[in-house]
Amino acid sequence: MTKATAPTLGDDLKRLEEIVRRLEDETLELEAALSLFEEGVGRLKAAQSRLTEAEIRVRQVLDDSSTGDGPLRTEPLDG
Repeated sequence: MTKATAPTLGDDLKRLEEIVRRLEDETLELEAALSLFEEGVGRLKAAQSRLTEAEIRVRQVLDDSSTGDGPLRTEPLDG
């Protein structure tokens, strides 16, 4: 019995691209579209969470590795 692994950020982004392509299909039934939309929102939240965690880790590394010349300058990742 194998243990399922959680999707990676890359997995989530790839699946989000697939979901967007499918949602753009005008022949997609409403229920299928809603199901895909719900999955997409969940994957987007998971990806955003991973990115937030990564930003926190980067800031911590920068804080921990500041030199005697003062702390390293950081800027928001989204700006």
